[in-house]
Amino acid sequence: MYKKIILWSFGVFASLSLLFLLYVIFIVKISPVNTNKDNSIEVSGIIDDLYVGGVKDLVFKLKKDKNIYYINRALENGFDLDEIKNELLGKEIILWYAHNRFRNGGHMTQLKYQDSIYYTEWQKPLASKN
Repeated sequence: MYKKIILWSFGVFASLSLLFLLYVIFIVKISPVNTNKDNSIEVSGIIDDLYVGGVKDLVFKLKKDKNIYYINRALENGFDLDEIKNELLGKEIILWYAHNRFRNGGHMTQLKYQDSIYYTEWQKPLASKN
C-alpha cells in the first residue's frame, strides 16, 4: 500500500517537474526579447574583454561587472572583432540592454562610446544619459 502511494507521489512530482522544465525552455527562453527603449536598462563601464559567443554574437565583459552583454549576430552584420577590440577595449562605454526578469545583462539594445553610437536597435537613439 505504502509502496503504491510513494510511486504515485513520485510520478506526480516527476510529471510536474517535466512540465515546469518544458515551460521554462519553450515559453520563457524562446519568447522574443523586448528591445524597446522603455524595456532597456542603462549601464556604463570599462570594457575588460570582447569575444565571440553564441551564433556570431559580439560579447562584452565590463570591469567590476559580473554580467555579460552581447550584440546579437554582430559579426554577421558588419562588426569586426579585431577592429572593435582596437577601438574600444579598455575604454569606458555606455550601453543599454533589454530587461529580462530572470537575469541581468544580455541582449544589448544600444552601445555608445563618447559621442559615437556604435550600435542601436532603436529608430531614435538615446544620444545622452537620461
